[in-house]
Amino acid sequence: MKKTIIALAAIATASASLLTSCNDMMTVDAGDKVYVNAQDTLYSYLGIMRAMQDVAERQVVLGEIRGDLVSPTEYATDTLSAISGFDNPQDESCSMLNVADYYNVINNCNFYIHNCDTNAVKSNIKYMIPEYAQVNAIRAWAYLQLVKNYREVPYITEPVSNLEVVENFNYKANLVNKDNLIDRLIEDGLLRMVDTPYPQYGNTKNTWGTWSNGANDISARLCFIPIRVVLGDLYLLRGNGESDYRQAAQYYFDFLKNEATPLYTQGCIATKMRSGIVTDARLNSWGQWANTYSYARETNEVITTIPGAANAGLGKMLTRVADIFGYTPSSSQSSAETADDEGEGTGEYDVSGAISVIRNYKRQYCPSEAYNDVNSDQTYIIYKASTLGGQADIMSLIENHDARYGISVEADFSYEGETYPLCSKAARNFDFYYTIPIYRKTLVWLRLAEAINRAGYPEFAFAILKDGLNQYTIPVMATKTTATNNEYDFGGVIYNKKINSDTGVEVYVTPEDPKTGFTLDEEGNLVEYGSSVSTSKWQYEQTISYSREMRRGSDEPMYYLTDTLRLTHFNQWLNFKDDVWNGTYGIHAKGAGILKLSADGKNTQWTSNNLGQLLTNIYGKKDSVYYDYKAQLLSHGIAAIASPTLADTIDAVENIIVDELALETAFEGNRFTDLVRIAQHKDASGKQGTQWLARKIANRGSRKASSTSPAIDGYDGTLYTKLLNQQNWYFELPQW
Repeated sequence: MKKTIIALAAIATASASLLTSCNDMMTVDAGDKVYVNAQDTLYSYLGIMRAMQDVAERQVVLGEIRGDLVSPTEYATDTLSAISGFDNPQDESCSMLNVADYYNVINNCNFYIHNCDTNAVKSNIKYMIPEYAQVNAIRAWAYLQLVKNYREVPYITEPVSNLEVVENFNYKANLVNKDNLIDRLIEDGLLRMVDTPYPQYGNTKNTWGTWSNGANDISARLCFIPIRVVLGDLYLLRGNGESDYRQAAQYYFDFLKNEATPLYTQGCIATKMRSGIVTDARLNSWGQWANTYSYARETNEVITTIPGAANAGLGKMLTRVADIFGYTPSSSQSSAETADDEGEGTGEYDVSGAISVIRNYKRQYCPSEAYNDVNSDQTYIIYKASTLGGQADIMSLIENHDARYGISVEADFSYEGETYPLCSKAARNFDFYYTIPIYRKTLVWLRLAEAINRAGYPEFAFAILKDGLNQYTIPVMATKTTATNNEYDFGGVIYNKKINSDTGVEVYVTPEDPKTGFTLDEEGNLVEYGSSVSTSKWQYEQTISYSREMRRGSDEPMYYLTDTLRLTHFNQWLNFKDDVWNGTYGIHAKGAGILKLSADGKNTQWTSNNLGQLLTNIYGKKDSVYYDYKAQLLSHGIAAIASPTLADTIDAVENIIVDELALETAFEGNRFTDLVRIAQHKDASGKQGTQWLARKIANRGSRKASSTSPAIDGYDGTLYTKLLNQQNWYFELPQW
């Protein structure tokens, strides 16, 4: 049987152009904009966005059910259970495994790129270039997802309109994987488009326009993919040494500085108090983070999202994520006659819709015991306000909890007396969100931390979690001298080197007679120096190293030493001294407690106006034992190592970042591919990443013992054995 490329033949039977029917896609409020070719490119781009809808939900489902943060219930379908059990179900055995859908996105992009006239000029502007760049970004993103899920896939840039294209395609010469995908995309011009502005679909200059899905008008800006973030992801995925990590860090840094507004503290609120003591708290439900799945404005947390329709008659509804996690959806449709300028009916009707959800105990996946563990391992702190700028006293310590849990999980839903926790991000408070986010700001910050850490600066990475990086919190340098006299063996006699601090002359002395020095002649023999080397000008050669502290006021120095040459690597991606960064805060602070109580006991939010007090109080000396650099390193792997190296520290900080990814981005679709990428980084550095990943996922149903709960016997040894084989980390491409 002839072996050829996946399902490109299926694509060849699809439309030979991008003119996808507009009856089942979003409509755009385009106005009289200048940046759209009215003949075909507007609908071509809309066709690409419609194709993106077909892969949106599987990104979330496949990314989560294979990870460690959710577990299947008895109501999970056989196919999804097979996926989360790594039994490698075949392509098209369920709608989640139709790889042709990704290639449909790519083929639509290829048609656009092949036919777009980038030299077309209107009003002295090459008006097609912004949209052309975005189509290239979407194609790059689609290939990135394919490589993450299938390891190695065919790379095709020619539009496929018939079987002849498939038959003439050189399969073996055009396979891409994590190691060469970035090179192929750069060859095809992705890097040259990194500064291209986004398309403008609004009626006036510098406006984006909106997509209408029948329920909401979603900013078109939120449907664009930042090329810098994609490039950062590509370099981070490849992870071929420090150079790749520096490249990734630079792209993430530049994006955050140039395109993303700083993230301000949202705050925890006290939800229960008893006798003046806080007994429960959670993240503010109105905060930007709580609305991750919403169609938030482009100034909020969401960077890129894939919108869905509000009714099946209006287009593709994206309801499967909510349904799988326990929120059964239903939709409605209504219409209203439009009126003319006189208020009279026109005979035309605007159709709208709405989606609502109800809880369903027959959810297919629920929060795992491993996810419960990582939350219970956290401690957040409630502060009582004192005088402005002064050190606040701790009012209450709430142990074994992260405030973000209350937004991610609806833990109190019960049916017939039994409780059924639900993964609630996609339908928080019964508000159905019509979009699937694929990038948001905090996710980019966490990937920046991952890249900075692997580039050799774990203290900076940890600072992103703890305090945020800005001119007030940036780690500082401290020196430490190690007075180790270097030893040299000449003919079985041990000599130490001395150096004249004025002239630089080097001599060798014995420990028994340190005043008599010897130099080396042209033949390498020792010759007596002839002068005494006993004055203060003659110093023993010493190894001088430099130790970096975590932050100002840290009680402990770093666990490793590094020479001054590493300081040359302090490139722009470590320069957080610009005022633009002053609003940043520690990501972990969102779940660790940032509340201050006013004198009358009411909640008062931290704002940028009291930044100085914020920086002093969120993570000052008083809570060093709870989220202190040393304490976190000890609890994430350093404690088992007698003499930690830089590599050991990097590995431990990476484990801390993995926990933060769980707390911050659970149920959003990134978990499994995050674990795979990080496991590969660990393998490359000799840290047994394969075993680490296998153990982590095999333990997703096993909650460790604590003071409040006994150990749950849920370790899956069979799953561990499967995951020791990296081939099982990926889906198989179909053969034809």
